[in-house]
Amino acid sequence: MARRKRKDESPDWVAPEFDEVAFMRREIEGARAAVATIIWAVVGAVIAFALFAVLPFLAFLGGIAVGFGLYFMLPLFGVQVDAFKRKDWIGHGITYFFSWLAFWILFLNPPFGDFTDPTIQGISVSPYTLPLFTGNLTCEAPAGGTVTIALDSNNSIFILFRASDNRGLANLSVTMTPGGGSPILLSPTSVSGSNQCAGHRSELYPSATYNATFPTSATTSYSVVIMATDGVGRQAAVGFLIRV
Repeated sequence: MARRKRKDESPDWVAPEFDEVAFMRREIEGARAAVATIIWAVVGAVIAFALFAVLPFLAFLGGIAVGFGLYFMLPLFGVQVDAFKRKDWIGHGITYFFSWLAFWILFLNPPFGDFTDPTIQGISVSPYTLPLFTGNLTCEAPAGGTVTIALDSNNSIFILFRASDNRGLANLSVTMTPGGGSPILLSPTSVSGSNQCAGHRSELYPSATYNATFPTSATTSYSVVIMATDGVGRQAAVGFLIRV
């Protein structure tokens, strides 16, 4: 017959005593390490930003390399790393990587940096009549760098295009060179309101739409170059040939 357990016998397992002071110290140490890691991520982002102008891939490697400096940097913030385990280093490494990536992307964009060229797109060419045109624009897009139009009774050529930049354009120019002639610099003007292209009259011109118009001469070809420049000097240029 099994012996009945007496009420005054001690249990076989006793819960360890909770050390509140040690727990609070660990939490404070972890928070301090997290803040220091984010600050170090800003340093890594600044270094990657400086290297990006040299070589983008080098900037990425530089930012990652800075992350390994956490081992030497954290003690400078008063963080004791001797008791860190592998999971602690992995956690802080992940915090550094995503913080560094976020700061780096932030620095690469305005107002801190601008590494994006302007864009020129949506180019079309149409016969036109100066000083007033009331019909539909044919809006022929260059194919293979050349566009052919029929002037008929029109006396000028209308070039329509879009030009934009993430920080705004500092300069926009259109250079037209008639066959056998000298280059002529045209000043494009902003276009808005109802679209005049045939088949698109119910639409509005997209933002950043411009046009340049010039009278025709006896020549049968015109070389055109559209150039856009942003505030830091980055440029984009598109050239094509107009045949009439």
